[in-house]
Amino acid sequence: MIATHDFLNKQRLVGDPGADALIEAIFATKQQGVLYGLLKLDEKDMANQPESEVRDFLLTERLKPTWFDEQKLTRGQLLFKLYALEMMALLGAMSLPYCYAASSGNKALYLSDKMRNAPGKRLMDTASFVIAVLTPNSFGEHSTATIHINKVRLIHALSRYYVQKLSSWNMDWGVPINQEDMAGTNLAFSYVILLGMQQSGYILSEREKEDFLFAWRYIGYQLNIDEALLPASFSEAHALAQLIKKRNFKKTDEGIVLTQELLTYYRASVPPDQAKLVAAQIRLYLGDEVAEYIGLPRDPVQDRVAATVSTLKATQNLLSVHTSSYQKMMVQHTLLKKKFTNSTA
Repeated sequence: MIATHDFLNKQRLVGDPGADALIEAIFATKQQGVLYGLLKLDEKDMANQPESEVRDFLLTERLKPTWFDEQKLTRGQLLFKLYALEMMALLGAMSLPYCYAASSGNKALYLSDKMRNAPGKRLMDTASFVIAVLTPNSFGEHSTATIHINKVRLIHALSRYYVQKLSSWNMDWGVPINQEDMAGTNLAFSYVILLGMQQSGYILSEREKEDFLFAWRYIGYQLNIDEALLPASFSEAHALAQLIKKRNFKKTDEGIVLTQELLTYYRASVPPDQAKLVAAQIRLYLGDEVAEYIGLPRDPVQDRVAATVSTLKATQNLLSVHTSSYQKMMVQHTLLKKKFTNSTA
């Protein structure tokens, strides 16, 4: 791993060359219809579609790196299966708002309108991706994980294509959804989740943490993130996260707006008594510094209640054996998918 300012400065000018070149070619030859059709297609039907550059791209898994270890990948995925419900909750309450503190990465999200206009749909799409890549045995020839990953690569390339054309985009920020921003997101879905698990009272062994990070290292590799930005250990993940935070985290209007839209969605989705504590709970997970960056000020009363609730839950998690986490998570996710499928029908 390379964690230096000079290297990260260069990585801010790089997107995903392979996906970006394909998107440029698609628009040059007016093949957008093929692209959009395949992006909407269910993964299990992809291999049966007529051959095209987009189809081939979506079905192609990168050659495994020299450091690939199938057993570590499987163990990392099994850890997700064991704590799927808890990790998904942390994804929404910790990982996503954590990313909103990162400028200029949050500007690409803000300008694309996706999170502001449909935070629930974006959460559902993100959850679908995480399930696809972390469910055990999801990788392999024409795997659902590979197709999900390559769809994300093309969606990111589409965003770069459109956002860079906006007069409001400043290239001093780098390329939209650049390598540093993607590495930061990968850390938010891996390293930050592990921090949240520890904060929630779960005791994970060193091997469990390293295996989970390895799974995301391999996912990041398949997403075409530079290998030098993919930590090989918990200590490397910590070092890179601290450097990216030092370089990019600050208070911005974009981060505040994105957070407020996320809070509005959460408050409308949970019982009224829980809605009052949503902001305080997110603040507790993120800590005062990051919470201030995204516009979550202190509230002594709610902060105290949230801390008490969190302590009780952490104690319960420490003493309890959780079962059926993956099944419960999938029930919730299925209901969420139905909600957005019906709302767009």
